[in-house]
Amino acid sequence: MKVTAPKRRDMKIIWSSNAVFSNSGYGVFSRDLLFRMLRDGWQVAQTANWGVQGYPVYLHGEDLIDDRFKGLKLKVYPTMADPFGTDGLLEHGRDFGANVHFVMLDMQTQNPQILSQIKNLIPYAPVDKSPAPMQVVDRFRFANRIITFSKFGKETLADAGFTSRLILEGTDTELLKPKDKKEMRAKFGLPPDVFLFGMIAANKENPPRKGFQEALEAFKLFSEKHPNSAIFFHSQQMNPGGFPIQEYGKQLKISDKCWFINPYVGVFKSDSHTVAEEMSCFDVLLHPSQTEGFGLTVVEAASCGVPAIVNDCTSMPEMIIPGKTGEICKSGVKMFTNDLSFSHRADVQSLYEKMEVLFDKLSKPNTIAKDCRDHVIANYNIETLYETYWKKLLEELQEEFVPVGPK
Repeated sequence: MKVTAPKRRDMKIIWSSNAVFSNSGYGVFSRDLLFRMLRDGWQVAQTANWGVQGYPVYLHGEDLIDDRFKGLKLKVYPTMADPFGTDGLLEHGRDFGANVHFVMLDMQTQNPQILSQIKNLIPYAPVDKSPAPMQVVDRFRFANRIITFSKFGKETLADAGFTSRLILEGTDTELLKPKDKKEMRAKFGLPPDVFLFGMIAANKENPPRKGFQEALEAFKLFSEKHPNSAIFFHSQQMNPGGFPIQEYGKQLKISDKCWFINPYVGVFKSDSHTVAEEMSCFDVLLHPSQTEGFGLTVVEAASCGVPAIVNDCTSMPEMIIPGKTGEICKSGVKMFTNDLSFSHRADVQSLYEKMEVLFDKLSKPNTIAKDCRDHVIANYNIETLYETYWKKLLEELQEEFVPVGPK
């Protein structure tokens, strides 16, 4: 019997992003990816720009996810002086002995003076505007190579003169899968028969990048025609600079139809299991962002069999098969921003019309839930993405950065 030697796993990897237990979009994806790296034998640590202070912690897979990662342990270094983690990537990387430094954050937040000192820097970072903002372009110049989230990001960087490698974000389709809608609505105290739109998004700025204002205005039009409807908000972050969703609902006289997860629960006690339960309550996810490097919640919703409506800009149209897994509304006002690029407000009338389209389709026999789930399994299953793309990339990097194993 032929015995196959185990593959070499000598390269040390450090990953800068939100802490893997933080349940932000970056935190969730980092968790899903890094524990798969550990399971595959790689030496991995994380430096968290948000979620850990004071001292490193060790996180166990079964505590964060479930028994599939039982026995795996991840070291997570704390934030240092730089709130966006560039100094941590450098100094914690040195402490860990990292051969390669990944950063999964918006690159304009990274300190260029520190980036210039980091060897083998590889951004796995979003590009959410076209043209690529100059602050983003300037940071990418320090990269050994660039990994992009979306086709839009790859094309936008090519226009700026950069070559990048495309590896899509993905989701765990075993965690994010359909659950019984009546049971889930009962669990969250939601009526069983209401037509429910949902938004799961960070609320950090005003004007709101995630399109809260446009969603509320479109929903007002929808609710006037369909009184037995509601909209549910789960905001992952509490921030005084965010958009006043509740107050604007009162302004529009629809506050009785606007429902919210408890903010404390939403920020500190929601993981992928909770999000799957929430998604299963929805009839339609609303995601009319003004800019978006990927939009993980669109994929998570589809994995739960829920269609989405997205804005016709940046990366979002890539994630939807119009007429099968959701709809794409028209962009309205195109706004020139301080980073010398553009953001796009969704057209409220078009967003409303797409809400009517999905209401009509979902009111009749359809295969939308199956189409959504099939689309994610075929294109965004993180297990497949890891085995097909990430493992190959890491083995290539090992040959380049650590060409000979330990003696």
